[in-house]
Amino acid sequence: MKKSDKGYAYCALTLVILQVALILVSWIITAVNQGIAMRSLLSSEGIRWFFGEFVSNLASPLLVWILLVAIAYGSFRSSGLMSVFTNDSDTYRQNFRHRFAFKIVIVEIILYVCVILALTSIPHAVLLSSTGHLFPSSFSASLVPIVSFCVVLASITYGWLSGTLSSIVDVFHSLTVGVSYLMPWWLIYVLGVQLYYSVCFVFLL
Repeated sequence: MKKSDKGYAYCALTLVILQVALILVSWIITAVNQGIAMRSLLSSEGIRWFFGEFVSNLASPLLVWILLVAIAYGSFRSSGLMSVFTNDSDTYRQNFRHRFAFKIVIVEIILYVCVILALTSIPHAVLLSSTGHLFPSSFSASLVPIVSFCVVLASITYGWLSGTLSSIVDVFHSLTVGVSYLMPWWLIYVLGVQLYYSVCFVFLL
């Protein structure tokens, strides 16, 4: 077992213990003092809320962001682009094809940034808010998707030109493997978000 897996496991266990403790504490306190400004998760209202709002609680922008980051990370790692920025860059230094691919990626990123600047910097740009601000705006709301798409585009380009991703199957695999890399975070997210909304339900009437 990796040390990181052990850390994730203990983190998940801690969140489960806190959730169970919150359920029991809210039930005991409200049973002893019914006039207290607090709701029990074991009451009929609490049970209906826990099951009825479970999906709604998880369906947040953060969930989409984790998914997009997972896709971007998987493509970044599988394409070999990640090795250019690590100590495993000997292949990049010695291989003309890899160097050429990286130069094309740099040009691609510059063009991508120019497009985003054109959509946000000029007066009345389409990604600005109605008042002309960046925050909040369509740009700020889509910042994670914008960055993720840039990483995916650069990674696929690098992988295709360098030969790391030699077929459509390789490209597809690079776009899906990231989900398995970040799988522990999915469980942490589910447990953490449900605990957060449980605390809000119990204490914020």
